[in-house]
Amino acid sequence: MTTAENLRDGRLAAKRATDDDLATTERLKAHLARARDKRVPFYLTRDEFLEICGWKLGEHYARSSRTLEASSPKRVKRITELAFAVKDRDPDFEVGARLAILRLLPGVGLGVASAILGLCYPKRFAPLDARLWLAVFGEHRDGLDVAEYRRYLAAVRELEHEVRAIDPKGHWCVQLVAYHARREETTGGE
Repeated sequence: MTTAENLRDGRLAAKRATDDDLATTERLKAHLARARDKRVPFYLTRDEFLEICGWKLGEHYARSSRTLEASSPKRVKRITELAFAVKDRDPDFEVGARLAILRLLPGVGLGVASAILGLCYPKRFAPLDARLWLAVFGEHRDGLDVAEYRRYLAAVRELEHEVRAIDPKGHWCVQLVAYHARREETTGGE
């Protein structure tokens, strides 16, 4: 299981090495942050949506590309704008509603929907997949649902607080904790 110390050490190791995936992730987050500042209300363009899908799905993108690419620019704009506009006092309701709306886009499951939220709002959300579940909880799970995403998000937020305590200058956010937890799980902490 991932610990705050492992995250800190993994991030330090990643800084010493060339991590193209991290550079791509940071570039994408910065682009989306600029777009969020410019577009009110915020929405994704079709190209941004497809780039996030490609980032999340990696080599598996080809299997879903036809379905994902069938969404028109207008559909992507309407759905993402609607999802990002959801605000509620109950954070569990809010995240569930946002995920449900994003999943209206053809080909978008929980993993891609959580990636959209994680890259667009990295301080609040993180992408989810079975490898991250394993890194955080130490158990294999497939077919994760929204309730499990909420549980995962709470655990990642707790890890964020722990790693901030031991690395206060690290500029940690929820998405970055998830990134390094996944990296640790896939590389074995190398």
